[in-house]
Amino acid sequence: MDRLQQDFFFWRLVHFYIFEKGFRVLDKNSKEFWLEDEDSKPKRILRIVRVDIDFASWLRRDVTNSVKQFERVRRHLRLRKMIGENIYISLYPPVDDWEDVKKPYFESRKKRTTVYSSIIDKINTDQTELPDVPHLETVEEVEITILHLQQQIRQATKEREHKEKSLFFQGRPLATVALLGSIAFMFYLLEQEGSSTSVLTLIAYGAKYNPLILEGEWWRLFSAMFLHIGFLHLFMNSLALFYLGSAVERMYGTGRFLFIYFIAGLTGSIASFAFNEQVAAGASGAIFGCFGALLYFGTIYRKLFFRTMGKSLLTILAINLVFGFAVPMVDNGAHIGGLVGGFLASAIVHLPKHKKSFRQILFFVVTSFSLVGLFWFGMNNEEKASSPILELQIGQEYLQKEDIESAYPFLKRAVEEGAEMPEAYFLLAYVEAMFENYEVAKDLLLVTIEKREEFHEAHYNLSLIYIELGEIEEARAALNRAVEIYPDDTYLDLLDRLSVAPS
Repeated sequence: MDRLQQDFFFWRLVHFYIFEKGFRVLDKNSKEFWLEDEDSKPKRILRIVRVDIDFASWLRRDVTNSVKQFERVRRHLRLRKMIGENIYISLYPPVDDWEDVKKPYFESRKKRTTVYSSIIDKINTDQTELPDVPHLETVEEVEITILHLQQQIRQATKEREHKEKSLFFQGRPLATVALLGSIAFMFYLLEQEGSSTSVLTLIAYGAKYNPLILEGEWWRLFSAMFLHIGFLHLFMNSLALFYLGSAVERMYGTGRFLFIYFIAGLTGSIASFAFNEQVAAGASGAIFGCFGALLYFGTIYRKLFFRTMGKSLLTILAINLVFGFAVPMVDNGAHIGGLVGGFLASAIVHLPKHKKSFRQILFFVVTSFSLVGLFWFGMNNEEKASSPILELQIGQEYLQKEDIESAYPFLKRAVEEGAEMPEAYFLLAYVEAMFENYEVAKDLLLVTIEKREEFHEAHYNLSLIYIELGEIEEARAALNRAVEIYPDDTYLDLLDRLSVAPS
């Protein structure tokens, strides 16, 4: 009967911590329970063991082994520090001295995991947090009560596990697959029509291009989400969308996911329009919106969030943001805009199976004003309206297509807007020469050489301009400098011809 009473106390104690203290079951068997106090700081983990201890040597070995187990739990839960407690339910304490076991055990010198141990027996009940234990007279009463406690614990554990799992599986990722297919199809079209890395092709198919948005083509803020610049960009974004989009769609459901995705993408595009003058394309803003949706989930289910994906998600997000700030080519404005937009959109639709609240209306108002305000700022932010680098890039692509007429205004604007790159002056000089504006071309080439004296192509073209102007000596001097820098056969052949030409 005494052993049965200790069994009863073991199950009553486990029941007490689960139902009255709110502990979560980490692991269990018929003689041992691992329980987590989710609210404690540092985290507190209990190991409640039903065992009859004869000698202190066994107890010391078990405590020593448990320290390693507690440390594995700490690492699995990704905790900086943790308090572990062994609670042994034994009929009697060890027959020999075990006072040394009561001292705290540490996993290492860093003391990240600290383990305390205690024994509860029918004689020693000087413990804190002990539940009231009713006195039962008969064996049948004790056995029935134990079965009842076991059933309640199993039921509560299953219900909690089912509830937590159901939060991650509210829908199927059908929209995610459709979006991936749309993105892949648009990439195929870009490659067929020119190249996904061609600025002209991207603009033609709806990339974010500020001058045209300023002229009223606001639809580019949406269409840019489906375009990608190069295969690596497509692959990385598709991979991120597959994992993040699937997770968000399963948690929020398809309708909510699509709302979050497009609001985040729109916010990212508007932020890019407001702060970045370059041509932009990609689903990055919408993908960062998925980060925002997961962060919103974390504000609603904070404990579950940090127990599952929280720390990994925050680490990945931090790495992406730092990378965005460190690499000039990355449109971090779109990323941050998408992140904020995704969080706000998630707050508007909220999670499934939650009652509607006034807070959702408030978030809708905040989001609407934020989008309008950001777009207004973009319309009035003259610093991002144009970029000499972008003008030069577009002009170069038109020249590659031998469309000199179209290339001219872009190259001219690149120079007028203060482009520091000698290539801008060099290409504009080439176009001016094609228009037979030789004096203008000569001045531009002199500026090119001033900016980069080793630019041998500029010296060669300058010699051609001098020939057109009838200044043969100057042409020989320019050509000699080109040959000195780079003895190309074309340069040498022209130099030979000039050597016999009259001055």
